[in-house]
Amino acid sequence: MMLPDMSDVLIGFEQDVTVKTVSTTTIDFVQTETVTARVQACVVQVAEKEKINLDTIDWSLEYILVHSILPLEIDELIQYDGRDYIVKQKSAWRGYGFYEVVAVETKRPVVTA
Repeated sequence: MMLPDMSDVLIGFEQDVTVKTVSTTTIDFVQTETVTARVQACVVQVAEKEKINLDTIDWSLEYILVHSILPLEIDELIQYDGRDYIVKQKSAWRGYGFYEVVAVETKRPVVTA
């Protein structure tokens, strides 16, 4: 059975956000972080905290639900509304033509690439 491609639903609601990947390398016991950034069209909305894993939720933080036609990965940073949010949960919607993740605000200064 072929799953329907639902990615067209996102068009019209998408906005460009910056997605950042932080890589850490260690040379001679010295850690160096490298940040790469890309602009990606995403649909961003407030995540309902009641639908997030209650064992891991921090009620003092904000959560966003993000949909994208392009992949988003665990631990990537999504810069939205002047803040960084780190991807903590992925949903299995790839078969329907899009990716869905939940990201939590970092409450740290915005990471620059």
